[in-house]
Amino acid sequence: MADEEKQNPFTVLVCGGGNAAQVATAMFAARYRTIAISLFADEAQRWKTALGADSYELTCDTGKVVKSIPDDITNDPSVAAKADAIVLAVPSFAHGEYFAAFEPYIKPDTVVACMPARSGGDILLAAKLGKKAEDVIFVGFETLPWAC
Repeated sequence: MADEEKQNPFTVLVCGGGNAAQVATAMFAARYRTIAISLFADEAQRWKTALGADSYELTCDTGKVVKSIPDDITNDPSVAAKADAIVLAVPSFAHGEYFAAFEPYIKPDTVVACMPARSGGDILLAAKLGKKAEDVIFVGFETLPWAC
């Protein structure tokens, strides 16, 4: 966690394992309890092993350096029960897999943010979560916020 950052009692679940998910994990972990999840093969375990006890060091375009450590990196979808916000930093074709995996565990008032979200992301969420979709907040980003 950056020296001037203070962690809040809010849990963010970041989905994916690529560069977008790793940047999002590092950014959120500086301020929030952050868990990263990848449902792709053994990606979560490889990521967790590679990071080890080290922290992320993210250098922003302003020159500010953010250091952080995620609380966990896993492939267990039950961690969705702990999340106040779920950020899908995976290609849109993978969103349905994550929505279906989280359905038994997602709690009401969870913010579900997809980046990128293509047309119909809210419809896919409703199809995979069923009645639970009425109690979550869907946010769709056109692209990654830091993509130029």
